[in-house]
Amino acid sequence: MQENKYDDNRFFQKYAEMSRSKYGLKGAGEWSAFQKILPNFEGKEVLDLGCGYGWHCKYAVEQGADHVLGIDLSYKMLETAKQKILLLILLIAVLQSKI
Repeated sequence: MQENKYDDNRFFQKYAEMSRSKYGLKGAGEWSAFQKILPNFEGKEVLDLGCGYGWHCKYAVEQGADHVLGIDLSYKMLETAKQKILLLILLIAVLQSKI
């Protein structure tokens, strides 16, 4: 089985303190460059492997994706994602699974 540090309480707490965890995509230093290379999501079905807090899932829906599936090994990450994307949960499915 894959190692899952994110469900370790101490590790997860430190991760939660990072800028990207607090502020989403705007808090991720690479976001402005990464956003430029993303495709048009209008009408698409999107799979986000290692979705973490679900920021990219949320972005895909906001950009017009018809359906988004976020998969992550970490139960804690998925629970946080569900809280952060609660308003979009009908369009985003999150699933705990090995990647």
